[in-house]
Amino acid sequence: MALSSLWKYPPSTDAEPGGEVLLHCCDRNTTLITGAPLKNLGAAINLSLIRGQESLNLGRLVCQGGFAGEGVVPSKLQLDKFKGMVTCPSYNLNGDRESALAALKYAGINSRYFVSKNVCHRVYYDREMHKRLEAVKDKNKVISYIWRGMDAYLRKKPRGKKFHDPLAACCALDDAIGTWAEVELYYEKGQWGARLSPGSKTWIIIDYNYDKFIQVITAY
Repeated sequence: MALSSLWKYPPSTDAEPGGEVLLHCCDRNTTLITGAPLKNLGAAINLSLIRGQESLNLGRLVCQGGFAGEGVVPSKLQLDKFKGMVTCPSYNLNGDRESALAALKYAGINSRYFVSKNVCHRVYYDREMHKRLEAVKDKNKVISYIWRGMDAYLRKKPRGKKFHDPLAACCALDDAIGTWAEVELYYEKGQWGARLSPGSKTWIIIDYNYDKFIQVITAY
């Protein structure tokens, strides 16, 4: 199809808004993974509250975002660029702060897991990961596509690429990849932090098992 002909076909307006889709599709057995600002989740929560009931039910929220620092993450596990920091901006949560705050206090979400900067910024698709995926690429079609794309990428940028969202997705499949602390997430002056809070049903990652991550990502 010629590029010029694309203008003949306007975007569809048949799709339901994201908030409505979540209300219809989510229940206590649902795990919702987010790798961007929480706009659709915030819309679903708002619709639920407007209707006078917590009609949105969600088993687990796994969010790529947030920050855990000093007081939650042991010093030996803190990345140098985050050493001693208690709060830090988080792009995905700051992208819709009100929705993120609503998700933290909404009673219809049974548990929350945040895959945050002090861990996900350690995860790179580099030559070592490329080698590990090469070993299974001929048996796994999805991995073969990833491997081929990253083979070209690594030739141009041999230092590798940050691999944040795949870590969050794999943690949703198997949370044993991570070491977690039960916390209260909070926002102040454009930044996010976490303080230990047993019983909160909100966990944030403080470390991860590389071999377990590779095992999960190559199993699907």
